[in-house]
Amino acid sequence: MTMISCDMRYGRTDQQKRALAAGLLRVISEATGEAATDIFFVIREGRGINFVEHGHHLPEYTDGAADDKDLISHLNQSL
Repeated sequence: MTMISCDMRYGRTDQQKRALAAGLLRVISEATGEAATDIFFVIREGRGINFVEHGHHLPEYTDGAADDKDLISHLNQSL
């Protein structure tokens, strides 16, 4: 069984997390041939201060970030 873990900042809705999980499961299933029902997916959430990118702590998540919309759109297009 494949296991995928995703770490992200607090603030996304359950609907956003479901869309992310569904898209990732579809893409990984297509790429590997493994059934989506055989993939274990975990989302862990934390405060922005716990994430460091390019040497800088990230701010808290704010709804509507362009990167999230672009990612979900891209995942949905690869169906």
